[in-house]
Amino acid sequence: MAYKEISNLELEIMDIVWEEGEVSIRDVLEKQSSKKLLAYNTIGTILQRLEQKGFVKKKIIKFPHTFTAKITKASYGRNVVDGFLKKYLESFGTSGMASFAESIENLPQLEKQELLHILEKHEKHQ
Repeated sequence: MAYKEISNLELEIMDIVWEEGEVSIRDVLEKQSSKKLLAYNTIGTILQRLEQKGFVKKKIIKFPHTFTAKITKASYGRNVVDGFLKKYLESFGTSGMASFAESIENLPQLEKQELLHILEKHEKHQ
């Protein structure tokens, strides 16, 4: 499923929703880590936008209203990576793949091993 793009600010708020499971605007206000702290109304507006984009679901059973994630962080991450790779390969083709493969060498050893392990595991399942 393709998701709409979200801004860095929306992603910061989604990280709080994913971490907490269910949040009110006040919860987000208290947990935000942005260098520029957001006002209560701004957080409410962003949560409303995230609801319109299909990222969160608003619960209005009680007050204050709460929000829960409609998608997982992993699923969103896969979608972002899939979209990036598709655009990257369309733009750069085989030379882009070669460049990507070469850039793996620049990763820290642990991340490089993890990426290669994931690719190997994926290859076995096809």
